[in-house]
Amino acid sequence: MPDQEYPPVSELYKVTRGQIEHYDNAINSRVIWLSIGQSFFFNVYAMLVTAKAPTPQLMEKQKMLAIIFPIAALIVAIFTFIDVFAGLIYLRKLRLNYKEATNGSSGEKPYPMLNGNKFDRSFQRVSPVVISLVFIFTWLYLLLYDHKIF
Repeated sequence: MPDQEYPPVSELYKVTRGQIEHYDNAINSRVIWLSIGQSFFFNVYAMLVTAKAPTPQLMEKQKMLAIIFPIAALIVAIFTFIDVFAGLIYLRKLRLNYKEATNGSSGEKPYPMLNGNKFDRSFQRVSPVVISLVFIFTWLYLLLYDHKIF
């Protein structure tokens, strides 16, 4: 079977694919850092609510930290969610811009799709969004439960 020669890849394809890979990697990094940060917050929070303070002064500080840590963790989770969501919107814009620039065609046939098909993209996006939301709702529940609101 003779070697098949493919047409050269357009600059638009290279640039768009590079940007998509960059944003995909950035989203994945944010999720990893979110998980590491939340692990720290959960560990400290667990120690604060299960440890007994020996003096009244330490008890007050412990109560203060038990309030501050969930709020800080919640803020981190919210900002990460916003950052991930903004990245996903930008990825969609890049893909649509490329599709528009290539007159609605799926691009250059012998080369990989820019960002997978719709089914692939939906599964790629579930984890970064859901993990942020899980941490947000967990910390909201803990804050509301600790303050007898829930």
